[in-house]
Amino acid sequence: MSSKKYPDFVRFQLPALIWMTVIFSLSCIPGSDIEPKEFPYAHLIAHTVLYGVLFYFAYRALKFQGYSKFLNEFSLPVALLFVMLYGASDEIHQSFVPGRTEEFKDFAIDVIAALIVLAVIVLKDKLGRGRKKSSAL
Repeated sequence: MSSKKYPDFVRFQLPALIWMTVIFSLSCIPGSDIEPKEFPYAHLIAHTVLYGVLFYFAYRALKFQGYSKFLNEFSLPVALLFVMLYGASDEIHQSFVPGRTEEFKDFAIDVIAALIVLAVIVLKDKLGRGRKKSSAL
């Protein structure tokens, strides 16, 4: 690994790997060890944050890697596919953890969170391009 690639790895790919480890670690907690919900939407918010952030980190990891032009150009749909596969595998994994079950609803929340972040990235990109065009006039 060249000295230039190492900082890029730490900056762009490592956060995704660390975040995946966080999600996996949380998924390993047995159902009986999970604290009761303090408010009714805690589960929804947790999935939304965890998988929205994972999508963003996966997108950055793919967009700013220097090995594949395809992954760079199609970083948004590939990141979405990655999050969908990771979310599905997480739900399957939870079926083996005592007191936990896999739920399609959780997978759907994960995908919706990724889609929300994808939409924000696309809108930000479109707004940024619009400002560049108007400032050139």
